Amino acid sequence: MTRLVQRIWSTLNDEFMGCTEHPCKQGVFALMSRHVLHYKSLEAVLTQGIVFYNLFSDDIQMKLVQRGDSVEIEVHFTRPELDPDNFFQEFWLVIWHRFASWVIGKMIPLKRVCFTYGKPSHANELKYLFPCQHHFNRSALKLCFSAEFLACSPVRTQRDLSHFLKHSPADLITIPGEENSYRARIRSLLLHQETNIMQCPPFTQVAEKFNVSSQTLRRKLKSEGSSYPQIKNEIRQDLAIEKLLSQKLSVSEIAHQLGFSEPRSFTRAFKHWTGLTPTDYLQSKQPLLDTSVYINILERTI
Repeated sequence: MTRLVQRIWSTLNDEFMGCTEHPCKQGVFALMSRHVLHYKSLEAVLTQGIVFYNLFSDDIQMKLVQRGDSVEIEVHFTRPELDPDNFFQEFWLVIWHRFASWVIGKMIPLKRVCFTYGKPSHANELKYLFPCQHHFNRSALKLCFSAEFLACSPVRTQRDLSHFLKHSPADLITIPGEENSYRARIRSLLLHQETNIMQCPPFTQVAEKFNVSSQTLRRKLKSEGSSYPQIKNEIRQDLAIEKLLSQKLSVSEIAHQLGFSEPRSFTRAFKHWTGLTPTDYLQSKQPLLDTSVYINILERTI
């Protein structure tokens, strides 16, 4: 993904990736980053970064708004129709969340994200980009997180920044500390099982596995914008789609492997996740190119 984005930036000489009326020449993000890293708090870093881009471009306007114990990064694209699939709007939100997290060296849990458009067909993928509540058809794009992070001091040096920029956007695609989060650890526990049938141990047993109380683990997951039932549903949904599309398994086989008591229960759950039955979902994906074709295209592009 990093190599693909770098190629697009280089080919177009546009960090906005052709999704705005006016291009943003390569080097602008680096200049902004070097400027803001001198400030003493995340609040100052974000404020100065937003001022920088508001002065540089009319295509994207932003502001930092504090509401009680929460803070919002609000974004307005002047011509969103130039980004018809909303790719860059979502990527721009990712950039600012990951950059803020990178600056202070810790994951900033999001409370919610607001989108100006209706729920897209790739809504299931948004939970990985933004593990929090999602609100659609709102007046502005927004990232919302706890205001307590504004007081955090930057922990990065100019040398760190040079490495960060050299490999950009690699560190913007991941969240610092995510691999150590309880959400990630529980996902790993559920995904890496010796049995072919997915087992979901009781929550108390999971807490014991991590040497914490159930109450503490529940609180930790809440602070990460997640919960045990949510994690189980996410994994079941992802595995169900993978087994349906890639492994070509039958509904009965998938239901059995995911631990459902009967295919009918699995079908109901699948429809709740995707809005379609497994059969209808599979038919809706038939027009897509074969995976091997995508790989060949990507390899030629890179």
